[in-house]
Amino acid sequence: MSAPVPLFGRMWRDLRGVAAVEFAICAPLLLFTFGGVADMGLSLRYQERLAQAVANGGQYAFKVGPTVTASSVQSMVQASSGLSGVSAVVSGPSLGCASGSPATLVAGTAGHACADGTQPGTYITITATVTYTQILPHISTFISPTLQQSEIVRLQ
Repeated sequence: MSAPVPLFGRMWRDLRGVAAVEFAICAPLLLFTFGGVADMGLSLRYQERLAQAVANGGQYAFKVGPTVTASSVQSMVQASSGLSGVSAVVSGPSLGCASGSPATLVAGTAGHACADGTQPGTYITITATVTYTQILPHISTFISPTLQQSEIVRLQ
């Protein structure tokens, strides 16, 4: 006759429910990982659409030339983004000199050369922002909720 097995000994050898416990431990980790990857991808998509909208506004301003109005460029940026809540700010047209990388605009005077020897031109500056709503706001803290894109366009 064999000796009775203690209660804890039987539980230690019993493998029923092990898969459920493993799943309960791994599922939240996988969910947070995939959620973070999806959040990052969507925020990059928003940034790309915002950049394309600003580029479209810049192309429109370049084609129209120095007679372009800030409100028409702003409308073009907002319409071409396809995103809700896009805020576009257009400054100019103004006479100036673009220099540096990334480009900055310095006020210029007609008839006087810029620091790099070129003549001043008519420029506009387009800045667009949009707020990205995160899927997992407490997990994806490395993603900025405010996305911004800027462009300086020479009109002549």
